[in-house]
Order: sequence, then C-alpha cells, then structure tokens
Amino acid sequence: MYRPPRQRDRSGLLDLDSLMDILSCLVGVMLFLVIYTVLELGSAAYEAPIPVNRGALPGTEAVIVIAESGTVRPLDARQPLNQLLSGFSIVGSDDVPVFVAQANARPTSDRYFEYSLSYDDRFAVFGDPLRTLALVVDMRDGAVGDSLHQLNRSSRFAALLADLDPDDHWISFEVDSSGVSEFRRARDMALDDGFTVLWSPKTIEFPFTHTLAGGSPTDLLRSKTSALVKPER
Repeated sequence: MYRPPRQRDRSGLLDLDSLMDILSCLVGVMLFLVIYTVLELGSAAYEAPIPVNRGALPGTEAVIVIAESGTVRPLDARQPLNQLLSGFSIVGSDDVPVFVAQANARPTSDRYFEYSLSYDDRFAVFGDPLRTLALVVDMRDGAVGDSLHQLNRSSRFAALLADLDPDDHWISFEVDSSGVSEFRRARDMALDDGFTVLWSPKTIEFPFTHTLAGGSPTDLLRSKTSALVKPER
C-alpha cells in the first residue's frame, strides 16, 4: 500500500537556502573584481607627478640658491671672491696669512651675504700640512630672502630667474630642514620657467666656509684643493 510523503510543517522556520545562494554569488563577483583590478594595476603605466630632471648639461652654469630659515636666497660668490682675490697670484703658503689680512681689509658683500677669507695652518697627526684657504660666508644684518608667501612672480627670486637663460644656467638648491617648503615653491617656479633643477640636503649654519681651489672663483663649492696666494709685486 502506497503512502504519500508527509510534508513537514516549516511555517515557523526561516529558510536561508536562497539567501546563502545570493551571498555566494556576490562573494564570487567581488573576488573576480578584486583580481581583475590587481591585474590591471600591475600592467598600467602612470605619469609620476614628481618632476624628474635630465641633469645639468655640460657647458651650463650652476646658480646656487640657499633654502634656509624660511627663505630662499641666491648665493653668487664669484664677484665677491674676485674682489677678495684681485691683485694676487698663486704662490707659496708662507705668505698666505699676509694676503688674508690684506684681502679682509676690503669689506665685501652683496644683497644677502658678507664675504671674507680664512686660513687654517694646522698639521695632521703625522706632520703633513693641512693648510687651507677658505671663503667665509656670513649673513648680512637685516638682509632676508623671499619667504613662502613672497615667492610669486613679483618676487626677487622670480626676477633672478628672468635674468637667466635656461639653456645656459641650471638651479642648484642647498636645502636646510628649515627651508623645505620654500624650496618646493621656488623649485616649481624654476621648473615652470624651463630650468633644470637639482638639490641636496644640507645643515646650514652661518657663518660657513668653502675651501677654495687655486683661488679660482669658478671652482668655488666644487673642489677641495688648497689655494696658496700672495700679493703681486
């Protein structure tokens, strides 16, 4: 004798089978989208918003700009150094102290800085001479550079860029931790004007010195060779 199957009464239970099917489909779709996105990101090419420079070209001249104490100031020591070295030629080291005293008797400065010479006559532990002739750079009292809110197209830094040719000059920033924001603004201005821009982090404290190379202003900030000079007769 055949008896039909008994139907259980599920009126008081919640059937979750359909909900689980829906959730399973959604999870599968989301996993597919994540995998697809990762693959696309791995193969896509993006243009970096950070400017990349081609580097200083041979035959071009560096213009040094110091970013420090919330300002930017150009440092062009060529003319002051020429004034300090005027009338002198390269000779032995014994006459250097006399030369330094005579050169420093002529005050030399520009818009932002004062310049003088120093001579270090120390010797190494084993008796080797460490004589060093250096240019000393100090701040002028009350002379400040362009601050962050002043760095615009009417600033002194903008006037400096306008006087330079991007094909003949490039901008070399010396950046102290106290001038990072000002450096970024000035860097963007220089890049907008077509200049190559390079920079290096520095701890800048005034006065600071740079060793001279043969008394040559073109070698300032680059060479560590000692310069030995005395007055011409």
